[in-house]
Amino acid sequence: MFLIIDNTEDGKVVFYFSLDNKFAQRTFKTKDNRDVLVFLGKLLSGLKLSLEDIKYLGVVVGAGRFTSSRLAVTTVNTLAFSLKIPVVALPKNFDQTTALKSVKSAVAGKYVVPTYSGEARIG
Repeated sequence: MFLIIDNTEDGKVVFYFSLDNKFAQRTFKTKDNRDVLVFLGKLLSGLKLSLEDIKYLGVVVGAGRFTSSRLAVTTVNTLAFSLKIPVVALPKNFDQTTALKSVKSAVAGKYVVPTYSGEARIG
C-alpha cells in the first residue's frame, strides 16, 4: 500500500492510497486537523489493513497551516522511521503518476523536511 496524507485544508484530512493497483482517496471531515492518527486508524480498520501493510508514504507539503503541515510531516516521518519504509514530499497539485514515480526512487532512512506556504504567525 502507498499512502499519502494531505492535511493542508481546514476541516478535513484526505488520504490517498494505492491498493491492488487502484488509486483511491478517503476524506475525513474534522473540526481539528490534529486528528490525523485517529483518521489513519479508521482508514486502515475500514480497509481491514494494519500499519505493516503500508510500504510507502507520502505527504503533501507547501500548503496549509503551519501546525497542520507540521503534524502531517511528523506523522509520516515517524511512521516511515518505525516501519523502515520510504517517504516522499508531494506538492498540493500532485497527480497519481508523479506520486508513484517519486516513491519508486525513494529510499528508507531519508525523511521529509516540511515546507510552508508562508511565515508562521505565532501570537
